[in-house]
Amino acid sequence: MADKTKKKDLHNILKDGFSWKTIGEYRIPYIMRIVYGKHFKYVATRMAEYEVLEKYIINIHSYVYTSCTPVIAYAITESEAKLLNDINKEHYGNGKEFHLLAGKDYIVGLEDLHNFYLIDLCYKKLERNNNSGFEDICFFIRIDSNAHSCVPYYTQNGQKYLALFYFEGDTENLMQRAVQLENWDLAYLKFCWKIQGVKDKFFAIDSCSVVGFDDIKNLYPP
Repeated sequence: MADKTKKKDLHNILKDGFSWKTIGEYRIPYIMRIVYGKHFKYVATRMAEYEVLEKYIINIHSYVYTSCTPVIAYAITESEAKLLNDINKEHYGNGKEFHLLAGKDYIVGLEDLHNFYLIDLCYKKLERNNNSGFEDICFFIRIDSNAHSCVPYYTQNGQKYLALFYFEGDTENLMQRAVQLENWDLAYLKFCWKIQGVKDKFFAIDSCSVVGFDDIKNLYPP
């Protein structure tokens, strides 16, 4: 009886604890999960796949985003499944008929979904091969006239950062200027590595030593 009451209370808390987030051109609902008194925002993966991520699932091999992005999925509870199904039926829908099941469907952090969607900017940039606006978050720099010397970079606070391992043998001076990229900052570099065909061993790392492009320019001839 106590367990049923606990689940009912959780559902009552969650029922008033959902809202909407606009990601790009899409509007998607998210729910709240309370952990140790703190509120965390989550999105149902199937809602995200149907709405926000559909074209990536169709057009990009799954290993590209599964090996690059630090997303953790959690199984939804019975109360969360009921709430999400209510949202889908009454507010969301969009012609998508599906029924979420407790223990078999999953939620991911809203922030993770938003960060993942930013890869759309990288995707469009690679399609169009342009250098406009916020799409400059990551791309490739040709170090010299050799077409095989294209090195991927990630932009943070206006500075382009390149992985130190690309400059093996010339890193003694660069090591002093190196910083560490982790989590989503590193995900953008991994995205470029995957496109470039970098060895799989680099995708298992949780952090990467990078160096600013300005430091590279100071080390090498013009």
